[in-house]
Amino acid sequence: MKYYVLEGTFSKNLPEKAELQKAIDAHLEYLKFGFDDGSILLSGPKTGTGGGIIVVKCDDIEKFCEDDPLVQAGIQEYQITEFDLYHCQSYLKIWFDE
Repeated sequence: MKYYVLEGTFSKNLPEKAELQKAIDAHLEYLKFGFDDGSILLSGPKTGTGGGIIVVKCDDIEKFCEDDPLVQAGIQEYQITEFDLYHCQSYLKIWFDE
């Protein structure tokens, strides 16, 4: 399993507010599956801008990103950074060891 930090950035041409909210709701539902199956450690919006941060473990990060409703709607793009664990708090080791 590989570990990634995803930084999502909103496009400059956003849809109307109702359509944007619908896509965000679908995105949050998509992320819920990742929390339920243990593949997502954390996620949250960037302060003051659109987009967000996700720490995830998976074998196919491209598919993970492509399946995100915000990406499918053309609202968000991800910068993908793979990393190797060196140190972490002891309470996080279980997520990295699974």
